[in-house]
Amino acid sequence: MSDVVPEAGGRLPFRGITPNQPPVISEETIEALRRIIAGVMAVQDTTIGWQQHTLRVRGRLMVPAEQAFAQIRPQFEALGHTPRLYRDDGMDAIAAIPYVFGREARRVPWGALTFFLLTLLSVFWVGVSNELYIPFAEALSYRLTGTTMGMYPADLLPTAAQFSEAVLKGLLYTAALLGILGAHEMGHFLMARHHGVQTTFPFFIPLPLNILGTMGAVIAMKEPAPNRKIQFDIGVAGPLAGLVVAIPVLVIGLLLSDVSTRAEIVAGMPASIQDQVGFYQEGQSLLYLGIKWLVFGQVLPRGDLDVFIHPVAFAAWAGLLVTALNLLPVGQLDGGHVLYGLFGDKARRARLPIIAALVVLAAVGTLADLRVIDLGFGWSGWWLWVALMVFLLRGHAPVLDEITGLDSPRRLLGVLTLIVFILIFTPQPLVLSAALVGLL
Repeated sequence: MSDVVPEAGGRLPFRGITPNQPPVISEETIEALRRIIAGVMAVQDTTIGWQQHTLRVRGRLMVPAEQAFAQIRPQFEALGHTPRLYRDDGMDAIAAIPYVFGREARRVPWGALTFFLLTLLSVFWVGVSNELYIPFAEALSYRLTGTTMGMYPADLLPTAAQFSEAVLKGLLYTAALLGILGAHEMGHFLMARHHGVQTTFPFFIPLPLNILGTMGAVIAMKEPAPNRKIQFDIGVAGPLAGLVVAIPVLVIGLLLSDVSTRAEIVAGMPASIQDQVGFYQEGQSLLYLGIKWLVFGQVLPRGDLDVFIHPVAFAAWAGLLVTALNLLPVGQLDGGHVLYGLFGDKARRARLPIIAALVVLAAVGTLADLRVIDLGFGWSGWWLWVALMVFLLRGHAPVLDEITGLDSPRRLLGVLTLIVFILIFTPQPLVLSAALVGLL
């Protein structure tokens, strides 16, 4: 039996499986692949060794693409291959990838568990710190030993009741934020498992230096989704699961919050820092404004009157922000999966307009930071997202069956998800007011 060496050149559209040298495939295997394909396709032409694939066959599928893929995939895998279905020059095409996905052994996710525990501690640390007037470590030392490393005014040192309240609010904040982020990531994970697609476990990212205590969480697919339907399901499951948790948590958090003015809030603070207080103003998405109106019966903020949100409400607001960022309809973000599911390769056309819009928002935010002009919208933090989209989020995740599109229920859900994105997106997520109390 002689061997057929596929032609070199080209790349497989899936990361991590491009051979350093073209694989050597026997004529017997090639003929078996041809027979399998002939069972679902009226063949017009066959190319051996096409762009690192064992072969490519073009023609007309005799059954729907989804059915054809489900029929031939196990047969291909028995021969050490995976089918790829797509359209080429007006014809249906099936290419044989010399690789089988999803055969990695499952292991205990020690790395993911370690990062989750670190994030748990990081979020709790930040949550408690946000409720104290001195660093958490110093407050803990004071409550345990009666001493601190630094020198602080007496009215900044927490009483036993104040420290206990800070710890309780830190715990509530941690449970709320990680509950929302966890629901989001588990939505992806469980939907992928439902469809038999291997992914990593969610990796939470601790960051005790920012106001949240975390940079969120990520989950990566270890193999391409079989088709756009399944990729859509996995992509949309995360944001929807996160929202199911975030919205009731937000309502509970707002019910625990106070409506007041800055002057009234500052008046209740220790006298030693009343002339040094600044405020964070959270972004106002349409959904957030609407829920505040339902809870308080008025549009807030209104003048100097606003909701000074409880840590649980702040966690829910942060969850909505993270969901909105993930729903940006670009590349391999959740919103990118939704747009790709709806429009296929045409979704790429949205990338440049979205980047351009974020550049405008980032530039306007930078001008406000530099005190050149404040137009009331924009955020300099969008520069980071512009950089991510330009250098990292450049393309959509490929699928094995590119022919099968979304059915009507998924299309409707996709449109509704894009509407949700509009409702929770805020062009100015966070503003730090440097105004001192004496200027209020």
